[in-house]
Amino acid sequence: MAKKTYQEQMRNSYPNYPQIREIPKSMLKTWGEGKDVWVHPLEIHKLMQTIPQGEVMSAVEICEYFANKHQVEIANPYVVGILMNIVAHAIEEDENDTTPWWRTLGSKNELKPKYPNAPEEQMALLEAEGFSFVQKGKKSVYWVVNR
Repeated sequence: MAKKTYQEQMRNSYPNYPQIREIPKSMLKTWGEGKDVWVHPLEIHKLMQTIPQGEVMSAVEICEYFANKHQVEIANPYVVGILMNIVAHAIEEDENDTTPWWRTLGSKNELKPKYPNAPEEQMALLEAEGFSFVQKGKKSVYWVVNR
């Protein structure tokens, strides 16, 4: 069986999403009580399309956006992070899709290490929009975007 393309994953692999669930007992200490949402990748794609040049959104801000949209306590950050990566790669697969995936960052405003050609391509695209970066970490080096 052939591996699905990122486009196929984004469009066809999550037919039951968005899903609203009770926050699992194992995460109550971290997230609190209530409900979380597992968003659909096309929702993330649509949000990425709205981020104007010169602005960025962190994964935390993206989760807050979807929690508000779906009227729940939290958008599952693990699901959002995985789907952000799938969507970024799906956009890169489609030469006609100009969605600015590079304007979405990790939870600490860092460049996403699993994005296409990471981190060089995201860094170059953000630099072209006037952003600068600070190197962080000693053992595990990563780049944080200065807003």
